[in-house]
Amino acid sequence: MIRFRACMGALAAVLSLATADAGAQPLSLAEFDPLIARLEAAARTADIEAYLGLLAEDADRMAARAFAADALRRDVREAAARARFVRPIDDLPEGGGYELTVEVFTERGVAGRLQTWSIDVVRDEDAPNASAGEWRIAGQERVDVVDGLLNLVLNPGVAYDAANLTIAGEDMLLRMTRGTAFVAETGRGGITGIVLQGDGVLAFSPAPEAERGQVRLLTGRETLEAEVSAAFVRVNPATFASRVSTTALVPRAVERDDLESAREVFDEFAPLSFGIDLGDLSDKAWSLTPGGGDFIADMRTERYGTLTFAQSANQPEDVSLYERETQRIIALYPSARKRATQGRYFSEDDGVAYDILDYQIAASFQPGGVERESLRSRPRLRGCFIIGRARLAVRVTGSNLTSMTLRLAEDLDVHSVVSRELGPLLFFRMRGRDNVVVSLPSGVPPVGAEFTLEVEYSGLLQAQELQENWLGRRGFGLDAVGAVTPFGVAARRYIYSSATHWYPRGSTSDYATATMDLTVPFDYGVVASGEPAESNASDSLPPAEPGAETRRFRYVTLQPARYLSCVISRFSPDEADPRLVTLEPRAEAADPARRGVSYDSVSLTVTSTARTRDRIVDYYETAADILGFYASLVGDVPYPTFTLALTDALLPGGHSPAYFAVLNQPLPMAPGSMVSWRTDPVAFSRYPAFFLAHELAHQWWGQAVGWKNYHEQWLSEGLSQYFAALYAEHRNGSEIFSEVLTQMRRWSLRHSGQGPVYLGNRLGRIEEEPRVFRALVYNKGAMVLHMLRRLLGDEVFFGGVRRYYNEMRFRKAGTDDLIRAFEAESGRSLEAFFERWIHEDDLPDVTFSYRTESGSGGRDAVLRFEQRGKLFEVPITVTLRYRGNDYETVVVPVAGEVTEVRVPLRGRLRDVEVNEDGAALVEVG
Repeated sequence: MIRFRACMGALAAVLSLATADAGAQPLSLAEFDPLIARLEAAARTADIEAYLGLLAEDADRMAARAFAADALRRDVREAAARARFVRPIDDLPEGGGYELTVEVFTERGVAGRLQTWSIDVVRDEDAPNASAGEWRIAGQERVDVVDGLLNLVLNPGVAYDAANLTIAGEDMLLRMTRGTAFVAETGRGGITGIVLQGDGVLAFSPAPEAERGQVRLLTGRETLEAEVSAAFVRVNPATFASRVSTTALVPRAVERDDLESAREVFDEFAPLSFGIDLGDLSDKAWSLTPGGGDFIADMRTERYGTLTFAQSANQPEDVSLYERETQRIIALYPSARKRATQGRYFSEDDGVAYDILDYQIAASFQPGGVERESLRSRPRLRGCFIIGRARLAVRVTGSNLTSMTLRLAEDLDVHSVVSRELGPLLFFRMRGRDNVVVSLPSGVPPVGAEFTLEVEYSGLLQAQELQENWLGRRGFGLDAVGAVTPFGVAARRYIYSSATHWYPRGSTSDYATATMDLTVPFDYGVVASGEPAESNASDSLPPAEPGAETRRFRYVTLQPARYLSCVISRFSPDEADPRLVTLEPRAEAADPARRGVSYDSVSLTVTSTARTRDRIVDYYETAADILGFYASLVGDVPYPTFTLALTDALLPGGHSPAYFAVLNQPLPMAPGSMVSWRTDPVAFSRYPAFFLAHELAHQWWGQAVGWKNYHEQWLSEGLSQYFAALYAEHRNGSEIFSEVLTQMRRWSLRHSGQGPVYLGNRLGRIEEEPRVFRALVYNKGAMVLHMLRRLLGDEVFFGGVRRYYNEMRFRKAGTDDLIRAFEAESGRSLEAFFERWIHEDDLPDVTFSYRTESGSGGRDAVLRFEQRGKLFEVPITVTLRYRGNDYETVVVPVAGEVTEVRVPLRGRLRDVEVNEDGAALVEVG
């Protein structure tokens, strides 16, 4: 408690913000320390009379006695209380009374109880035995309570023989051949944890075909088998017997060595699952009781390290197997029960009973520095110290909303969570996660009602690397080229976006509006999601506070964004003025289904660090051309402003949140340094505008149209990749377009066996090869779209793109939504096409032959394609070359086992070439 109170004293200024908003003088929580100490003592001893002795003279003693009888429990072993939040009572004169939020934690055996009390306190000069100015309790209410917390310990008095013991999960079985077992119990005697030691065998054979493929990449077989030397299993006590073969638990004598080694296993794994952070209230490890459908097993194996199998009932993909140390996912999929009910195209929002409509964020950033030992080392980002306050407007979308899980970086301390409508709220951290669980009191507004949450937080948070750091070191084999020395000094930059959880947001990304006031040192600038306020561009911005050497930037996000981002750097003040890019008139009226406001122009700004400010004019020209071209294809631009921020970095890369993009400007290399970027799927040496074109496409694909879950990331990356290729054709001609497609095809074919596109960011993780992800999600996704275009024709294809965009604008889409749009435009079924190319990893097995025959008007070429195995629909280009320099090309839509097409010949045939343009994902035999 002493350590916590010292921390609270240092943060008094942060915690007093809400009090200051109400017009009262800030009041330190330390003012109430004597009262809190006496409350803690009363909770420890369950002393109702001691609690009543804290009442003000005119307090309702009957109500206080009833409260104390319920809140103070007997047989408590330990108790801790803390004041969390204070605000003035509205109907009392200033300083006359306060509403004090107190958190009380009590331990009874292995069970813990966490309560939030709201206490009205007043200075009662006339109370009996009261010292001058003593705080007294005028009223009280229990806001919330969390029961069932467990301080797990192994039972040292009982051991079991583990021979023939089995632990069962879906598609998983752990069988012990010999060994010992110790158990951890709840306060009521039910078993919730078990430690196994000895010799066992794990067998895991996932049902879905794509998951078997990932296991095969790891093991060479579709079943993972591994010898297990120790395991820790956590389960709900009510389902223990359904997971563990209890008949095999035969009691045996406890041996000291077995107990000590079991405790080592327990101490290593028990805190990793279901743990909550109560470090300021207790020095013990506390956890939640697993739900009825929750089950987790950590298993030590010699070959794979620690493997963790988990079933999590509340997750749409509730079965998983991963490596504990590296968090490398081996398998992740819905159970058979969920596959039968939720369907393939689930949304990560399914089951979320609330929707965040708007954010108001006030945050200050104090930057640190960036250190890098060498090119081969990852940068150590010191990040920024952040002090923030976020107000969330929440709408209830589901019944029985009893809690909300917010995402906020674990490194950031939460000081209070308050609702204007619901009052101060109980919250706690899940240990080792970027989660804050906010418990809501009974009587939460019904479905459709709205309320606000205000979260105060602070801490030192590491900045993130770019999400699309294109040229990663594994992708380029930098170890083979020797030392690389950057020439020049890079300006520090700090990126806070979706990967850092720098502000409290929903458990899943979702569209919301926002207003952000971001404060940085006076020599830094900020680019962020939203329309910049006019004052942001001033050369003499006012400081955030009188005398402070800081600048405040405001950004307003009126068009919804999936997440909020900002980049902080020393941007040069010499940038050009914003340029208005006017779009060509739309060929068709805006779809009435389109959400949000539509625009026929976008205000473009390019900003840069001092080192690259001479490139600003060129980037204006290129970015304006790209934006105009994309708008002509889609018929819309989603956001009224766009800022391109050029920042210093060692490697190329980019990141494109709503309203802006960050584009790395690689440092020049010292003479003698050599780096080749050619061995990556997304490095197009003859198309230097590729990175920029891809990132700008994300304003449409990924931002204006989001994706339902990680499986659907190809909708963002594949469409952005294809639009970048289309811009290459628009700007550089068909030859460059063909080269881009050829490279995409080559990488797609090379890595298709690594899994289907639909595995998303899991691709390449098994073999730790990031190029697999880019080859398939980016390049194969783009190639699938190109093949679809060739099957449907340009008019239908681009009509389908516009329909998909209009229907899903500012929504999260799935492959089913894309299919529906193209089917509506084309009037034909496309389920089989996407099944083969997106959900499976096979490639067509096609052979080609041709012959010439007499036709009605002369000689015909009969082009014959045959498919073996799975049947694909694939458009294949055939080039007929005549004597001389004449040639013609035809596109043959190959679909069934045999496809024949007759082509009247224009002359004497010299040669026939198949798929010369590389526009189809097939090797033709």
